[in-house]
Formats: sequence, C-alpha cells, structure tokens
Amino acid sequence: LAQHGIIVWIVDNRTASGKGMQSAWPLYRNFGALELRDIEDGVAWLKAQPYVDGSRMGISGVSFGAFMTLYALTHSQSFTMGIAEGAVTDWTATAAIYTERYMGLPQENVDGYRRSSPRFSAASLTGELLLIHSALDDNVHPQNAMQFAYELQKAGKPFQMMMYPKSEHGVSDPQLALHLRRMMLDFTLRNLVR
Repeated sequence: LAQHGIIVWIVDNRTASGKGMQSAWPLYRNFGALELRDIEDGVAWLKAQPYVDGSRMGISGVSFGAFMTLYALTHSQSFTMGIAEGAVTDWTATAAIYTERYMGLPQENVDGYRRSSPRFSAASLTGELLLIHSALDDNVHPQNAMQFAYELQKAGKPFQMMMYPKSEHGVSDPQLALHLRRMMLDFTLRNLVR
C-alpha cells in the first residue's frame, strides 16, 4: 500500500488497546460508539496533516476490527471505502462466551445488542464495501455476513462480497491468503488511488 502512496495507520482504540479491563469497561453493554469516537479523533488528526487527502480515507479490519469497519461505514461519513473480514454484524449471532462478557445477556440488553449490531444500520452504509467471510467460521458464524448482505440488498446498497468455502475464522491457507491479499489490494487501489 505504501508503495502506491497510501498511508497505513493503526488506531489503538479502547477495545484494541490490550491495556487491561479498565480500558474496556466504558464499552460495557454498548459496542461501537466509543470506539468510533476514538477512530474519528485519530482521523481528524490525520486530516489536519498537510500530506493527507482527507477525502480518500479507508478502513479495514478482521473479526472485531471488521465489526468496527462496518460500524464506521454505517455510523460515520469519514470513510471512502472499507474492507471487513469475518465481521460480527449481529451480536446475537456470535460466540456467547465473548459477547455476553461485555454485552450481558441478550434478553437483558435488547437495545444495546441492536444498537451495537451493524446489521440494523445497513441502510446507512456510506462508502464502498468489500465484505469477506469464511464459510467454516465457527467463531463469527457466516450468517453474520449473509444477514448483512441481505440488509444491504434490501436497502439497494451496492457492495462486493467474497466467501472462502474451506476457511475458518480467518484465511490461513497460503494460496488462499495470497488470493485474499491481492483482492484487498485491488479493491483498495480502485477506491483510494485516483
């Protein structure tokens, strides 16, 4: 990406920090909103730099990072494009042991689960999207991608989608990983480099 003039920047938002439970507690029962504020604070700093074109910003992630990518594309106007691999789109359709630790039980936090699930905001998608999922993913079930795709289709939102039939949570086969990275590079160049 850097060889094509694209700045690669990583934000250490509240859920990505790994600095202990204290950093995650403000997010209890409500994923997305505070982390997006952290990302947008960083984006504002980037846009203030003289070497950054703020009209061409992309976002990408895997797993929770992919959830954040979809959350950002449905709750922000900051991004031209996004790539989401293995994204949670509905917190009721993923690993309960992780989700319930931070979100509580679905029946006790109905509004939080809905508010934190990009599936229900798909009609607000801005920017170009490449949605990627592995068919054998038993951590973030493929139904997440299918539900999000369905909501995008109902809303008339264009997007691209790639499924990896023999991969689990993440594409690890070297040949398929090469396919994935080439596709991601092509998508990024097409949408960020003019």
